[in-house]
Amino acid sequence: MKFILILIVGILVAGCTKELKYTKEELYFKALAADSTVSFILPKTLEDGIHCTDYCEGCVSGHTVQVQKLDMIAVEFMTEEQAKYAAKKYRGYYVRNWLLDDVTGEPLLERFVEKSLEAKRP
Repeated sequence: MKFILILIVGILVAGCTKELKYTKEELYFKALAADSTVSFILPKTLEDGIHCTDYCEGCVSGHTVQVQKLDMIAVEFMTEEQAKYAAKKYRGYYVRNWLLDDVTGEPLLERFVEKSLEAKRP
């Protein structure tokens, strides 16, 4: 009986600690709801885009995002811990499983990611 109770509690705890992630679309719509100027900038060539080789382990994809004519980089990671590590390494911000790079030092972008996206600096 104790084994079954421990098993059930273990399953409930594991189920409650599910890591929160944003998909690209979820993050985009959250940003767009806060500022209608948000858009993804497509690179002119594949070489011009954001490459995971420029970032840490766990990188899934990278995107250039424009907010009020200012560019920043949004890099999706597999886990929040990887995004947090990258934010610390590159002195950026993170929100869930995303690194927000090229934001630091630009007050408008800093305010936007902190207030609208609830991003943090590690």
